[in-house]
Amino acid sequence: MKMLDRVKGQDSDQVSLIAENCQFQGEVTFSAQLIVNGRLSGLVSAEAKGSCLTVGARGEVVGNIQAPNITISGLVKGDVYATEHIELTETARVSGNLFYHSLQMARGSRCTGSLRQLQPLEIKTLIAEGAQVSRSTSAGRLQSVNEKQGKD
Repeated sequence: MKMLDRVKGQDSDQVSLIAENCQFQGEVTFSAQLIVNGRLSGLVSAEAKGSCLTVGARGEVVGNIQAPNITISGLVKGDVYATEHIELTETARVSGNLFYHSLQMARGSRCTGSLRQLQPLEIKTLIAEGAQVSRSTSAGRLQSVNEKQGKD
């Protein structure tokens, strides 16, 4: 949990967890830290400075992510917006665009999409302008996933 050290001004005891055996659908807003080891389908967002999202090696997020600090070790299908830092570990698999101020990619990580380094204010503007688009994109991906699961 490298990102835990980066949560400044937050109570490090405020950790929310979506465990491996848990699936969640909908919009999630958090502060401090959220760890996803299960499956989360929908929009994930945090605005508090220093907030951190960690997608564990077995974690999966289908939908857009907006948080200051993001560490990805699992699977993300959606666009990722980090006003501070994104870290992709060697097991990360991202299918979507990354918008970041700072990026760290380990050898072996995979990203299908564009990478755009921007200033934090530019990222916040993109998030504000695309709020409705993000929700509809997340909803569309969620609907697609639900339809696919219905066929299985």
